[in-house]
Amino acid sequence: MSFIRHYWIAGLVLTLVVIHSIIIGFVRSEATRIKVAASNEIPIGVYYVQSEDRHWLTQLRVHLQVEPERRLSAKATIEHHRWLIHEVVEEKLRQLDPQLLTDAVLLKIKEEIQLAIEGALQEKLIDRVLVNDRVDLPVHSFPLPKSPDLVEPEPIYTSAPAARRNIEEVAP
Repeated sequence: MSFIRHYWIAGLVLTLVVIHSIIIGFVRSEATRIKVAASNEIPIGVYYVQSEDRHWLTQLRVHLQVEPERRLSAKATIEHHRWLIHEVVEEKLRQLDPQLLTDAVLLKIKEEIQLAIEGALQEKLIDRVLVNDRVDLPVHSFPLPKSPDLVEPEPIYTSAPAARRNIEEVAP
């Protein structure tokens, strides 16, 4: 009994150290697995292509698949040139023949997008272009935006209007 009285704290500390090492080992193994399983697909945006009769818009969500080894550098390059890529893809989609949208897998459109992006970046980063969420939408389903009031600031820049306009308060 005197042995337990003298060494119970040491036993408790050893038990806590073992539990702590098990938890750290589990967390590290999960972190390694997540690091390896990170996606090598980079979204670049949603684009719309107008039909020949101008009554339909086809929505395309475009992603770029890059080499897993170059995932971080490719993502940084693509993020750095985000608006250039956006402009190049929009231009290419406007120049394409609308009949290419009838292809179920959009092979020609994907090839053209890949060539346009690689030409703009002057670097071969892309393994494959992925297009999903393809939806044909009628043009009349898009509401026209209201004309902006040039006197009041946009809500995106300020949380509240800079001044309240009450025209009845102003004396002529």
